[in-house]
Amino acid sequence: MEPGKVFNATTLSPNDVVIRGQGQCFNLIDSQPYAEAMTATEIHMTGNSSPKGSLAGTTYIFVRSGTASLEVIGESVTGVDNSIKVEPGSAIQIKSGETFIWTYADNLIAIEVYVPNSSGPYGRRQTHNTSNFTRVVTQGGNQKSTATSDRQFEVIFDASNGSADATMFVGFIPPSGAPSHYHLYDEICYILRGGGEFISGGKSQSLTAGSAFAVVPRLLHSLTNTATEDLWVLGVFRPEGSPSAAYYPDGSPAPGYSESN
Repeated sequence: MEPGKVFNATTLSPNDVVIRGQGQCFNLIDSQPYAEAMTATEIHMTGNSSPKGSLAGTTYIFVRSGTASLEVIGESVTGVDNSIKVEPGSAIQIKSGETFIWTYADNLIAIEVYVPNSSGPYGRRQTHNTSNFTRVVTQGGNQKSTATSDRQFEVIFDASNGSADATMFVGFIPPSGAPSHYHLYDEICYILRGGGEFISGGKSQSLTAGSAFAVVPRLLHSLTNTATEDLWVLGVFRPEGSPSAAYYPDGSPAPGYSESN
């Protein structure tokens, strides 16, 4: 993991690409040099994958394009389907100790974000109580809320639907700039749609669909949409909470966020 650096499947080293069955997996965000680090892998596939375990952590999946079936192997949960048909906008959470297998994939592109659970000292401090475990959520079916500037976000997974370790959301950034800000949470971001720039440390990096970057706590950064349509960014952050929890460089909360919430 190199905070503030943008990665993309088309620019990765061959050493960061592995094969999982008929799937090609691009390790966009790796764990080095952190303990209990989040990671992100983009899978491209037509066909079937070999199994992948989600050991000592939760795996959050979002389907960017294509279709597939996803088989989850693990302890049965009443009312939770372990055989899932997915399409663009499908989001899935795989619990610690479960294994998942992609089958019958057709031009699938999906992002898999792994978040360590409470088995480590850092994870124990980040984990929240949850209720109503939900396996699958379809993006677009939840109410949008306001974040910094004129941006909006839609929460996909949080404690209210069984996510103890992190929050997954989709942010919508209209064609405009945004002021530099920071968070107290640890985050991986992945561009779903549109284009723009990620600015941090006085450096601007281009963003396109499939770009990913990590943001560690207190890293000043901003995202600018340079296109004519909304920039869609998928975010997964820990500890679980509100995506609007942002601060400006002087420490003042960004509009739409109150520390008392």
